[in-house]
Amino acid sequence: MTRMQSVQEINKQIIELQQFNRPSKKPNNEIYSISTHNLSISFQNGETLYYPNLEIKKGEKILLCGDSGVGKSTLFKLILHQIKPTSGQVIFKDKYNRKLEPNYAQIGYIPQDGHLFPVSISDNITMFNASLNSLVKKFVERTHLKKDVLNMSNGVETKVDLDKSNFSGGQKQKIILARNEIRNFPIMLADEATSAIDSTNTYHILKNLVSSNQTVIVIAHNLDPITENLFDRKIHLKYER
Repeated sequence: MTRMQSVQEINKQIIELQQFNRPSKKPNNEIYSISTHNLSISFQNGETLYYPNLEIKKGEKILLCGDSGVGKSTLFKLILHQIKPTSGQVIFKDKYNRKLEPNYAQIGYIPQDGHLFPVSISDNITMFNASLNSLVKKFVERTHLKKDVLNMSNGVETKVDLDKSNFSGGQKQKIILARNEIRNFPIMLADEATSAIDSTNTYHILKNLVSSNQTVIVIAHNLDPITENLFDRKIHLKYER
């Protein structure tokens, strides 16, 4: 009973969170470009990261790469306004090239440490939004989760057991990818979203992701040349001093 009550409380929190973050069907102030200007951030350990001036336009598919520690994940957090820069700014513009205050609900974000919840695969994907139930099968296939699901006795109704860790790292990433893709965010930021998935499935998953009309920015390491060529261009961050 205690475990059931605990799960019910988690579910309630998830629903509230998704209602807050759910993108509107007709977003106001649609984002047509994201740019950085003299952007830097300093940390308490004395380290400072400096970013080049960048511009990413609506619909572009960008591969963001660079050595560990150059600030790729931090750049995502700056774009999302999760942290504030020490200097410079991130500027969003509309189709008339006017600055705008972004609606962050337009931006989907897959962090490196995405989490599953102790409910079914289906509920983890829809986050209890019943209007998305009919789309689960489609996005299970798009994220190449179908083969994994077919090997489970309860299919998409298989429950996530956080204590027993009954899913592999790659399976977790596929579920989290499906959770984000099903919402069709205009902008998608994916941070090492396929790092635990084999190269063949990574290619097909990323191919499906960049086939949309979304603005897509992916952080990834060690992609093969064929997979890298799926993107419009590559932004390689370096240490700036």
